[in-house]
Amino acid sequence: MLVLRVGRRPLERTPANSSRGNSRSNRDSTSTMSNTFSYLAYGLSIRAAMPLPELVVGEAEEDVSIRFGHVAQPPSEISENGWSHSSPAPKEDCLFWRGVGSFLVREGREIVVDPSPGLDERMLRLFVLGPILAVLLRQRGHLLLHASAVAVADESILFLGSSGWGKSTMAAALHSRGHALVTDDVAVLRVEESCPMVFPGFPQLKLWPEALVSLGDEPEKLPRWNPYFEKRARSASHKFPSTPLPIKRLYVLNEGDAPEILPLRPQEAFMELVRHTYGSDYGLQTAMGVGSTSHFLKCATITNKVAMCSLRRQKTLSQLPYLSRLVEKDLAQSSEQGIIDAG
Repeated sequence: MLVLRVGRRPLERTPANSSRGNSRSNRDSTSTMSNTFSYLAYGLSIRAAMPLPELVVGEAEEDVSIRFGHVAQPPSEISENGWSHSSPAPKEDCLFWRGVGSFLVREGREIVVDPSPGLDERMLRLFVLGPILAVLLRQRGHLLLHASAVAVADESILFLGSSGWGKSTMAAALHSRGHALVTDDVAVLRVEESCPMVFPGFPQLKLWPEALVSLGDEPEKLPRWNPYFEKRARSASHKFPSTPLPIKRLYVLNEGDAPEILPLRPQEAFMELVRHTYGSDYGLQTAMGVGSTSHFLKCATITNKVAMCSLRRQKTLSQLPYLSRLVEKDLAQSSEQGIIDAG
């Protein structure tokens, strides 16, 4: 038996069986392992064979298991960036990153992790909680956006943008004004409802030191989110929701000479949703189903049911207080208009 050490806990490592017919027995054996951890995230109860301290601790009937096991490197060609993806069966994805390891995601219920020797535990968690969990959530039929979200009253608003455009910073600014964080960087949407919903992720913001300073924090006292970058992990557990929230508005972050909020036409909104689908700018288009009929239908549904706007501003932290008030004012005006229309 192979033993993989994560932190100070030895974790059993069992072979991954690629046969879907045996996946239930694999999950059952995983759930009875002595060193398991139970968490809640994105509306799921997760049983993991490794600690995931970023997540909310909680017990419920198991929806997803994360275990260690052998995953053969897929026969697909490895890209110039050192990663590959293959789909050996429906709802079965195999992903590999050079220097990180191989991962098997199956049936929207199971993740098998085969890390490279000597991999830093924090790096492993980044991949498990990032692209690997994202693929599982896509297998479950959800739309994933590269976005951060906060709660306003009993609804949510989302900020969409590419890396470095200030999604987390805008969410942090509104969180500092009393609005609960819903999710950071990855927004998981259920679009089949009459009103699309967003699932709570986990109560943590990933922020650069200069953004933290502008919000009154001391970055040197916060842990690094990634061991190779200065971005820090900031807890945001205050008022963190436990259930999905309806989506009131989506703001696409853009650059402009002066702060302003402008409505997007349906075609513009649709293209922004496609462009900011999670994985589109990470090279994970195939793994995330970007460009598929199902993906386009989900984006069209959001476009038809949720108002989308362009939030234009200069990329300067000094504007954060004003931008926060501008968003709050926009939401208040839309609520007042809704009352008038209903009357």
